[in-house]
Amino acid sequence: MSGFKRLVKNSLSNIINGFSNVILGVVISPVLLHNLSRVDFSIWSLTLQVGVLVGIIGIGVQVTVGRFVALYLNDLKQRHKVLQQSLLLSLLFGVVCLCGVLFLAHYFFSFFPEVAQTKVDAKIVFILISTSFVINNIFAPYVGYFIGIERNDVTARVNIVFKVLLGGSILALIDYGLEVIAWVYFAINCANQLAFYFLYKIKNQAEKTNIHFDYSLFKTILLFFSGLLVWNIAQFLISGIGTFTVGRFAFSELAGFAVLMTLVNTGVGILGAMVNPIIQPMLRMHNQGKNHHVEMLVNKLTLIFAMIVFIGVFIAWFISIHILGVWLGYKEAASLHIMFSLLLASYLIRMIAAPYGLMLVAYGRQLSIAYLPVIEGIINFALSIFFVRIYGAIGIAYATFISGVLIMAVYACKYRAEAQSKSNSVFVAFILIPLMTAVALVSLVMSQSLVLHKTIYAIQTLCVVIFAVFIIKQMISIKSLLNEY
Repeated sequence: MSGFKRLVKNSLSNIINGFSNVILGVVISPVLLHNLSRVDFSIWSLTLQVGVLVGIIGIGVQVTVGRFVALYLNDLKQRHKVLQQSLLLSLLFGVVCLCGVLFLAHYFFSFFPEVAQTKVDAKIVFILISTSFVINNIFAPYVGYFIGIERNDVTARVNIVFKVLLGGSILALIDYGLEVIAWVYFAINCANQLAFYFLYKIKNQAEKTNIHFDYSLFKTILLFFSGLLVWNIAQFLISGIGTFTVGRFAFSELAGFAVLMTLVNTGVGILGAMVNPIIQPMLRMHNQGKNHHVEMLVNKLTLIFAMIVFIGVFIAWFISIHILGVWLGYKEAASLHIMFSLLLASYLIRMIAAPYGLMLVAYGRQLSIAYLPVIEGIINFALSIFFVRIYGAIGIAYATFISGVLIMAVYACKYRAEAQSKSNSVFVAFILIPLMTAVALVSLVMSQSLVLHKTIYAIQTLCVVIFAVFIIKQMISIKSLLNEY
């Protein structure tokens, strides 16, 4: 199979994986919103967000194992050692996370006094959902293994089966309340993770299950994982902590914000799923000493991502009220569609830097910029508190816009300074197009001038046509490049 076809296959598998989560989020969230009380739905949203925070470790383990399995693809013994040491790492973090969940369960909802209005045992719900993500972390090496051998389709099939089962079970039992839903979530999630283990054992029947500690390899894996962990925690400060901020300072808006973020994260997740498999061809290029091809790929992908984001935000502005109307009802949509457009744009803009981040992961140099997302996360968190206090939940979008554009400028300067090609296209992708997107959207929100709106629409339409033609040409070029590997 050619390099481009492998990439397309893995990207589609990742999108299917993402779609399996959409079943839980996009399909189930509005049903929960209409059938649970606002307080109970807020408990569900806050608890899931804690689970996402816990799951950061699992995501890092998956990428780490995937990277090292791909690196030792032709060395069966070393590949098995990678999985063994990764299992030790995931078990260690699993114990730590479980202790943290049990400790936090006693104090978490004291920060949200409105939770006292419900009869639901919020502590039990918290423990069950959060522990589900701990279990995901423990089994993450098996998912990472399939990523490394470029069989993302295997995990995609498993995920979609169990997420459909989970979604159907929640719909069937929704009248029994949030606690029953939490138990069902926990049970089906455990079965999902066990399926990954059995699939791995079927594919590797000859390998022994004994785990032996290898200090040198464990240290190498831990160092690589640590860089990803810092990066992922920083990303959570940007994209995940908003739920807690809104819950603390604008609890009455939390249910609406949380359900919108489900849809926003779906869009961001699809874009991320499209690009994540690019790490495998990047590794092949890097291993062959063709770093100039890696840079060429990053330059093309960042430009394509920037243009896709511009086009996506442009389309979303017109259709968001109808999407939300079908999804939540037009009464809810009328009050939420502007916030949705702003949130979607602010979070999509940040994805433009994803190819650059994957390049550093392929090089094993993600720690070299780990401080930048941390700085962005801190700025975003501080601005979020400031804006949410003044403007409510929509303040999250303002904070993400400002911190995102600032840090993208830093990424652009750093990448160009280190790159061999010194291409100026990086400034167009990282700075110019995001600013065009943000300025156009904010102008549409802030101004009521019909003339200004028509002018912006005309300029955006022209840009969309030009960008669409450019994207097609660049995709053809990327196909030719990847087929060499």
